[in-house]
Amino acid sequence: MHNHHSIFQRIAHCAPSRLVLAATALLLVASGCSARKAKLSDLQYCDDISRVTHYRGYSSTIEYPCLDNQTAQSVAVSLEPRSLSRRVDDEPRDFSLQEAIRSALANNDVIELGGGSAKASLRNPGGVSTVYDPGIQQSGVLFGRGRGVDAALADFDTTFNTSMVWGRSRAATGNALGAGVETGVFRSGLSKRFAFGSTLSLEHNWNYTNAPTAGVAPNAFPSAYGGKIGASYRHPLLAASGVEFTRIAGPVNRAFGPITGVSQGVLIARISADISLADFEAAVRNAIVDVENAYWDLYFAYRSYDTAVVAHQSAFQTWRESQDRLEVGVLKPADELQARDRLYETKSAVETSLNALYKAETEVRRLVGLPLNDGTVLRPIDEPAIAEFIPDWRGSLTEGLTHRVELRRQKWIIKSLQLQLKAAKSLVRPRLDFVSSYNVNGFGDTLISQTNRQNGSGFGSLTHDHLESWTLGLELSVPLGFRLARSQVRNLELQLTRDTAILASQERNIAHDIATAIQDVTSAYAAAQSNRKRLQAADKRVQLLEAEREIGTLTMDLVLRAQSSLADAENAYYQQLVAYNKAITSLHLAKGTSLDDNGILLAEGQWCPEAYSDAMLRAAARTHAKDAPKLTTEPPEFVSPGPAGSVNLYIPESSTSETEIPLNPMTGEAPPPQAVPAVPIDDEE
Repeated sequence: MHNHHSIFQRIAHCAPSRLVLAATALLLVASGCSARKAKLSDLQYCDDISRVTHYRGYSSTIEYPCLDNQTAQSVAVSLEPRSLSRRVDDEPRDFSLQEAIRSALANNDVIELGGGSAKASLRNPGGVSTVYDPGIQQSGVLFGRGRGVDAALADFDTTFNTSMVWGRSRAATGNALGAGVETGVFRSGLSKRFAFGSTLSLEHNWNYTNAPTAGVAPNAFPSAYGGKIGASYRHPLLAASGVEFTRIAGPVNRAFGPITGVSQGVLIARISADISLADFEAAVRNAIVDVENAYWDLYFAYRSYDTAVVAHQSAFQTWRESQDRLEVGVLKPADELQARDRLYETKSAVETSLNALYKAETEVRRLVGLPLNDGTVLRPIDEPAIAEFIPDWRGSLTEGLTHRVELRRQKWIIKSLQLQLKAAKSLVRPRLDFVSSYNVNGFGDTLISQTNRQNGSGFGSLTHDHLESWTLGLELSVPLGFRLARSQVRNLELQLTRDTAILASQERNIAHDIATAIQDVTSAYAAAQSNRKRLQAADKRVQLLEAEREIGTLTMDLVLRAQSSLADAENAYYQQLVAYNKAITSLHLAKGTSLDDNGILLAEGQWCPEAYSDAMLRAAARTHAKDAPKLTTEPPEFVSPGPAGSVNLYIPESSTSETEIPLNPMTGEAPPPQAVPAVPIDDEE
């Protein structure tokens, strides 16, 4: 062991600079010693004067990706948020509901939804909806529904293949070494799949060798070029035949057939795009509804804060008067303490409502894509509707069954399964293909030659010698039992039955949603009227009790209770008014008219101009062609002519009426109680 180590050190001293002598373990094994894993101390370097610097022990540490990303502008420019400990007089910014909706549509690439702390982008980032989702679906290349229309159309692209390979080989023959053999192979071809399932291939191939050719005199051809130009054609006659099958399932690929199934065609890809658009529309609709609800929550937060401020001012004035009376001895200490109790109760309500106002504004800013604090205070200027909204049940039900995007999405799924089932039934038949080929062959000792010697040029032989070959026939493939094909049909039948049942369940649930929304609208309106009358009564009661207190005929307790009841009545009225407007929003959501109600239109862009030109040419060809009564020459309707789809309901004239009676724009100060907005309804019972 020691001798080997000494020899190893001598070799190290004689080696060039920075020679790594890491073979100690190999020498030990060669000498018969037991092998062990090399350690850092066993290695010696010629310039070993510094510590190891290239080793980093990061294997078991939490790592962060080196990513050059930029923080969103709305986050980078945001100021410190407002809170009870940081009250600043920021500039008020009048903010309408339509402006909030426009801001949400313009600023959010990721569609933000309400829900407080349950933010989807943090909880489930892979499941959030974005403006990029339809484009991702359209450009998808994966099997199944992840495939876009372009990927499905790519199956029919013409494919060009070519290769050029040279080689040389020497081998022993008997007891002597043979001469070297040089070879060359050239391959080129075009292949094209057609919409009716056929495949056409064109080939141009050449093989070169300098070895003697069997059956030919040794000196006749010192080198040989053999090649061909030909075409082959395959057309399915039974299973997987026809334009309809190819449009649904795509060209048959025997290698991936069990994996891809019958969902690779252009029609299924187009339906997948429509499903993606439906998902995007549903996400936008939900976002708009959340923006509306957050806007009204902010409105109520302002009203609640104003009510709390007025109640606190009244309590403060009452406490000052009670304190003055206590000092002159006309009021008991218990009454002054009761007034003080009410004072701090209202102060706590002011602080709580102010914090709720900050949170409501923060939520609105998150949903509409504004910075958390940009130095302005959002102040809603739209007043909630106070007119009675009378929905029509039959008209609302028809609208719901017509416009709800969930039904459109489910119907697209059913349509896709129906088409796949039709294609799957085509595969429960033998595979019978018509096959044919035709080749023109050539042979010579040179590829191209100017001489007239017979068979001297490969291309000359190809064009003059008429060395032709052809094939023509049928290929039959029959899987005995058709278990795979029948299983696919059965699976699609079950899926179709399941999704049809889901569609029926969705229609029932939509009817229940509409019924519940109508009940909420009527209930919220009735409750708003009751709370308005309560507010009027509480306001009048306070006025009468304060007049009695001023002349000294009433105790402080009744006045304080009346003021508290007035604040509660005013708060309850505005809360119910906001609930009434939210119920109207929920009714539009249940009917599927939320986007239309807010003037939002979603539409697809046009395809490339060449697609429209090709479609026009095919339409002209069908128009001027001769009729074939036994053939289907025109594709069936793929989509419904109108948005109603398969809904067959009588749509009466809508009796829905909604009248907006605007109130005074909301200011930073609360309106006096006697300025409560009047609702157009008879006050008499």
